[in-house]
Amino acid sequence: MDDSYFGYKSEKYGAATEIRTLGHLTRSQVLYSVELRNLRLLIPLPSMLPTKPPGLRLNEVSKATIVVEMYQDICCPFSKNMYQTVRHGVIPALSAKHLSDNIEFVWQSVPQPWHPQSGLMHDALMAAYLVDASKVAIYIDEVFARQDEFFDDKTKHLTRVQIYDQLIQISGECGYDIPAMARLLDMERVEGNAGLEQVTQQLKWAVKYHRVRGVHVTPTVFINGIEADDVSSNWNSAQWLDKLEPMFA
Repeated sequence: MDDSYFGYKSEKYGAATEIRTLGHLTRSQVLYSVELRNLRLLIPLPSMLPTKPPGLRLNEVSKATIVVEMYQDICCPFSKNMYQTVRHGVIPALSAKHLSDNIEFVWQSVPQPWHPQSGLMHDALMAAYLVDASKVAIYIDEVFARQDEFFDDKTKHLTRVQIYDQLIQISGECGYDIPAMARLLDMERVEGNAGLEQVTQQLKWAVKYHRVRGVHVTPTVFINGIEADDVSSNWNSAQWLDKLEPMFA
């Protein structure tokens, strides 16, 4: 059953029919079965919710007054340009000015469907987050640095498992526990169309989050919950600082 529908079967009408639902069905959720004459409805419990807001934190801040969310695709060259500028230019510059304790930069995953391999790359990011969130910024950095290894022309003959294997090896170079990453991305334990359990659930939350925000283009930037549509992927560090520093006043 698709996770966006109630399903019901009717003895009278035979074939299963679908109607809209209010929640999402996952393997871990319980279904109630209600008999209404010859109609059996499958009613899901409320959807599971994340224990913290979605997003991969690029710098640890306990009480940020400014939150910069960067909605990016790991297979997008424009996202790569922005990420590298922020991580290697903007964040160190703010730290040098003793401003970094008041601002948090958050990566939001936006897998773009015209890059089929992108979803697999974001799976690996979710796995990295689950294994060790403190290293995830380093891992994003390294995958971006080797982004062209995952372009269409390089992956057109690769299987899903082969792409995961490449991403797992890169994680090892970033200090990740390779067996832990491999367990989370192990397709051998997948049943039916259930996905990769924890990894898939994290990615579902990420996708739902950016859809609710109406994000389509990557990269897109939100500052304190409002889209900053003037921010460009080709901005340098000075332009970022011109945008952010007045907010500290």
